[in-house]
Amino acid sequence: MEDLKHTFSIQLPIGLYQKIVNEAGKGKVSTFIREILEERLAENEDRSTQEYRECYSNPRMIKEAKQ
Repeated sequence: MEDLKHTFSIQLPIGLYQKIVNEAGKGKVSTFIREILEERLAENEDRSTQEYRECYSNPRMIKEAKQ
């Protein structure tokens, strides 16, 4: 299957953009931002899964959720 991509545009303060360029390297900003976003989304997904497990392993929380 073809790796489909969607392009979007964001506005950044010049100082922030320069920090990203310094960190990622010239011409690698898109890859840097994509990797940061992927990591952050994975962390959020992991956190949500953990919170779900904690909630449903606690009988008191199950009872509260049903109310």
